[in-house]
Amino acid sequence: MAARIVQTYNLTGVIKQYRGEVDTIRKLDAIPEIRQVRKVPFCACRSWLKKLPPVTVNDEEKSHLYRENGNEIFRSRKSPHVALEAYSKAIFMAPGGSPAQAMAHANRAIVLMSLKRFREAYEDCQLALTGGYPEENRLRVLFRLAECALQNRDRDGLDKALDAMGAHAEQQELTSFEMERLSKEAIPKEAPIVQETAVSFVPVYDPRSRSELPPFDCQYCGEINVIPFPCITCGRACYCSVACRKNHSSHRFECAGYGKHLWYLIGIAHLGIRSFLDGFEASTQKLDLSVESTPEGLFKSVLDTAEAEHKEYPYGKVLRLVTNFEQMDVMDVLQYSLTAYMLSVYLSGFTDFFQQLGDLINVMSKENWSIYCGAVIFRHIGQLVCNGHAISELRGSFASENNCLEADSFNIKAGFLHRYFESTRVFTGIFPQISMFNHSCEPNIRNTFNKNTLTVYAAKDIPVGGEIFNCYGPNFKLMCKDERKSALRQQYGFDCKCTRCAMNNDEAYESFEHYKCPFAKCSKYFMLKENADPFEKDIKCPMCKRIIDCSTFQLIAAGMTSEQESGYEEFDEAMDAYSKCKTVLSEYHETKITLAHMIFLQYLPFSGLDDRCLRRLKKLAHEFIQIREQRFGMMSPEYVVACFYLMDLLVIESKCEGPFKMDSVSVEFVGNFKKAIEIFGTGTRTKVLNYLKTHLG
Repeated sequence: MAARIVQTYNLTGVIKQYRGEVDTIRKLDAIPEIRQVRKVPFCACRSWLKKLPPVTVNDEEKSHLYRENGNEIFRSRKSPHVALEAYSKAIFMAPGGSPAQAMAHANRAIVLMSLKRFREAYEDCQLALTGGYPEENRLRVLFRLAECALQNRDRDGLDKALDAMGAHAEQQELTSFEMERLSKEAIPKEAPIVQETAVSFVPVYDPRSRSELPPFDCQYCGEINVIPFPCITCGRACYCSVACRKNHSSHRFECAGYGKHLWYLIGIAHLGIRSFLDGFEASTQKLDLSVESTPEGLFKSVLDTAEAEHKEYPYGKVLRLVTNFEQMDVMDVLQYSLTAYMLSVYLSGFTDFFQQLGDLINVMSKENWSIYCGAVIFRHIGQLVCNGHAISELRGSFASENNCLEADSFNIKAGFLHRYFESTRVFTGIFPQISMFNHSCEPNIRNTFNKNTLTVYAAKDIPVGGEIFNCYGPNFKLMCKDERKSALRQQYGFDCKCTRCAMNNDEAYESFEHYKCPFAKCSKYFMLKENADPFEKDIKCPMCKRIIDCSTFQLIAAGMTSEQESGYEEFDEAMDAYSKCKTVLSEYHETKITLAHMIFLQYLPFSGLDDRCLRRLKKLAHEFIQIREQRFGMMSPEYVVACFYLMDLLVIESKCEGPFKMDSVSVEFVGNFKKAIEIFGTGTRTKVLNYLKTHLG
């Protein structure tokens, strides 16, 4: 929409040069056709917002079908995790506060109790009882509530449940039982440098977010892989508990946007408006309410306060971050400013934000407040383009997609670790203190996330007076110099002059991309042209001009794309093909990862059938991990995920007949893996370490 408005009203001619956030928003507001947005129901931004189709499902019939499906699965005792997922879907599909939602909460509580998740089951029972659960069946829910309180050792909750049961029994008969930029002292490798909690954060929306259900991650505390409790109004925002849902007070201004899938459509701008909402009260609490102001004056006053007193409140640190609007292409600035303007219209026309201003409304007119809000949101969008920080975690798969959990617990099945977890970006957050670190394509720090808190560790020894360097994305092992410099210039507006960019070669990057001519008289290393692909056709050595046979690459890939299920009989053929592929690849070539991954997916399920198969796959897993360590380091998500295959193979080996004793090489890998898993949050780490303890001791 923004691009169309820019073209329709020739905004590049109106706003030829960026002169500040308020000036840009005011110039947009001065254009009659755009200004009418605030007054005419069916124009520009307001019209676009109104036309967004609602995505809040509120489909009671579909909720009923999910609940019935859950009942059938749970009764069959096939998989409580699939039943749990069905009940969660029923909760999201039901209208907020409806009897259908209450019944889904009550049913989910039964599954959770069977899995010994009594805290969430207790909250489900409470939501069922306060949400219109049928009166004639409330007693069974009260029994569950009392049982959960007992298991939680919650005496007060137990007393309340028993009192409610007594009151209910009087009315009817009982039924059946139911950091600083420069280091001031030397920092040794692996020492913590700084810890910071995100001032604001929002979910990262993947393609599945366009479906009827959001990711099951808590938008208040940042816990992931939760038993979800949705906002009862929009049915889209997800929380790990009723307490987190209650505490996320600013969400009420985002509800309407969730109902129209607005936040998915505007990307990083969602974090812009959430930063504004999270910090609005703190930024305006010191205003002089006796003096009428202007958007320009208020904007300057708030920024001046942030500059002088930013240490007193976290939001002040956010306001001080750079935007780089001056270096941006004018089209980008216009699109960001139009998005901010649209969001100020959203606050005015689709929420009661301006009705909640109280005495602040006396400072300026509503129109001026709208201009001010648009300017601050615009500033945040510009800040977040170059300061937003991805929060990565291990997301567990749904039981209906990949049933990897034991039937009677949340423990991962033996041999299923690699199938259960996927490393992915779950949130984008703003960490203003850590954002102050400068960039280097060879950083000297690493990050660890626990929910919405980021801890920074030294990745190498940092001498006294040495600068602490972060990596903004382009890394010398992942991109060549020209691509790194171009990406940094485009997004951040600077020419990188770090140590790696000062070098006149890309040896580190190319070491993971080099092919080797297999012919003895040549044996030269070379880089493939962009359109060359050994998985599709043979390649030519640019040195000796001879054709290199790539049929072995295609053989392994064919096993993955074949409609017929691979059998154990093809394993030796695939491993021999991998050995031949290695003859044309450098030692740590990234394509080895692709090939090994294909082999693991095809043949790991057969590893318990034959000792020789198991030994060859373990050796491949060792190589797989070493390649990942060379490129990403041991304390990285890529290294952890690479280790999953070896951990599963060791678990499978421990289940085979005969004595089990881990070889010394694997012992070392397991030890390193236990250290590396510390980069993830407590919940994830506990689940993985429990898997190892249960199966390997």
